[in-house]
Amino acid sequence: MIRLLHSIVAALLACASLPAAPPPAGAGRMLQQLESESWIEQAEALHYLGEHRVELANDAVRALLNNKAAHSWIRGRALLTLSQIENEVDPGEFGKWVAHDQSALRAAAAEVLELHGGNSATTWIDILLKDADPAVKCHAAAAHARRKKEAAWAVVDQLTATPAPTFARASARALAFTGNEAALTRLAKQLATPELIRESLRGISGIQSAPLIPLLLNLLPDLEETDLNYAAILTGLQNQEWKEVTAGMADFIKSGDEKRVRSAARLITTLTRSPELGPPLREALAKATQTETIEAGLIALGSAAMNPDEHHQFFSKTLKHEESSIRSLSIRCLAHCKEINHYEILRESLVDEDPEVIRAALSALKRQPAVNAPQGRLVAYLEAPLSSDDETVRALAYEVLSHAGSEADFRPAMAALEELLTGTDEILRAAAAKALGALAPEDQIGEVVAAQGYLAHWMVIGTFLNDKEHKAFHEVHEPEKEIDFEKSYKATYIWLLEGRSDKPIEREVTWGEGIVDRTDGKLAMSSQLPPPGSFAVGYAVADIHVDTAREVILDIDGDDAFRIWLNGEQISEKIAPYQHRKDCIAEHLDLQVKLVAGTNRFIVKSANVDHRWWVRLRLTDSNGIPIPFRTP
Repeated sequence: MIRLLHSIVAALLACASLPAAPPPAGAGRMLQQLESESWIEQAEALHYLGEHRVELANDAVRALLNNKAAHSWIRGRALLTLSQIENEVDPGEFGKWVAHDQSALRAAAAEVLELHGGNSATTWIDILLKDADPAVKCHAAAAHARRKKEAAWAVVDQLTATPAPTFARASARALAFTGNEAALTRLAKQLATPELIRESLRGISGIQSAPLIPLLLNLLPDLEETDLNYAAILTGLQNQEWKEVTAGMADFIKSGDEKRVRSAARLITTLTRSPELGPPLREALAKATQTETIEAGLIALGSAAMNPDEHHQFFSKTLKHEESSIRSLSIRCLAHCKEINHYEILRESLVDEDPEVIRAALSALKRQPAVNAPQGRLVAYLEAPLSSDDETVRALAYEVLSHAGSEADFRPAMAALEELLTGTDEILRAAAAKALGALAPEDQIGEVVAAQGYLAHWMVIGTFLNDKEHKAFHEVHEPEKEIDFEKSYKATYIWLLEGRSDKPIEREVTWGEGIVDRTDGKLAMSSQLPPPGSFAVGYAVADIHVDTAREVILDIDGDDAFRIWLNGEQISEKIAPYQHRKDCIAEHLDLQVKLVAGTNRFIVKSANVDHRWWVRLRLTDSNGIPIPFRTP
């Protein structure tokens, strides 16, 4: 470790005055890793330092190379790394590695000679081609072929006829660099041999050569995507010229073989996404019969990068496929198309026998421009999913209605969904109410609110000054003494700004109409009364008429505190614990009360400290069904 630190310090001092680029972020860790006792960690470090040409590592790598106690293979990797860092070899001393008694170092020297060696390289390569070790000779053949190309075939032919796993990597490189028809045929055979494929792929992964592309592509149909060799093939393809890969894939697709088409489609999805591959893939898919192939093709073509609008007719055709998974996938592809009217194309999908297809269609419609929807006829258009037995389908249909509907759709929607508003399914009721709320004209939202049993029409007055302890909530203000909507009262309020309170200000407050403008039934006191809504008390009065006396269930909730009177009698009081700038919700549910025949008056005293301020009352029978009432 001390030697390593000295090397680092010396290198830093030597470079201190030079404007050299800083080493990559992982260089320090890799330098330390060279000192590891694990040859795997050392090999990883050498690969990194060479690939990134970390000049700071020069001395440490050279020390490892000259360490006779180290394994000869690791020393060979150090020789290769050193040549990468220095981008050359020293002719005066490199010959000793060519003549070294350890074959691993001679093989490494042959690898170095693929790129380095200058005028002496040919001599050294000739020496190594006569080596007694087949691995050394194969590496020398690769260096020879890199220089001589097809002219190297006579040498490469002899050395690569029966490669062993130990030198399959070198053999593959020699064949790839040679590149003639005979060499590529032999390389294809080598790649198809299970015990040779892994090392062979390692050998050619960094070689950029168009003839290698079909060889790599031909390996894919017989491999699972989880296979390590599959990933190595992708790496090899990524290192090729992209136009050449695209051209090779086009030919690969046009072969018509379903396994090839399927592999190409998956490759487009994970690697290329080249729009020019769309037409040949689409033509091949038109002849495909296997579900797996069509699915892979749809996934590829449906990508936004593949210009899906060019393929919308194909997607529309597969909407009628016998497999529901294909129909669903076709809809998801169509959802990415921007130049079509989805409401027209997906009409039949809304009555599909498979709920998953209907869900896919509704989800797609939620993402489309509302202007394309059949205005005023959307409820009829959605009739099947709105009445579906599948809760998810119905909920999605409500969302589409909410997204694309207009005021012209409100009355038909109200007629279709009113039963849900008066039902006991809380989730569906809320979804239907939300959809109707998006359609309803502003002056008709109260109809949706009242249908659910909420009190929708109020008279309100406030605010009266409160504090954090709700002191004013426990005081009697004028509106509690008598209800006279014509009267006004003096009230005090304060502004609370940046943690401080201004002096109290007096003003006159009057009664005004308070409307529940949200379908969840909440009367927003803060928006009905003059600001501020903090440290405030307000009153709300609602009159309802029922034809006969009856007992009903009253649900009350609000933020922060409420006191309720019915026909002059206090029936409830709740105060939620205060939490700064958070919802403080008080509630009193399932309260049984008696309504008289005729008009019944609810008076609410509501208090707030800060944050939201609202109150809500709902009347139902003992089964949870909203009771009928009207506003006098």
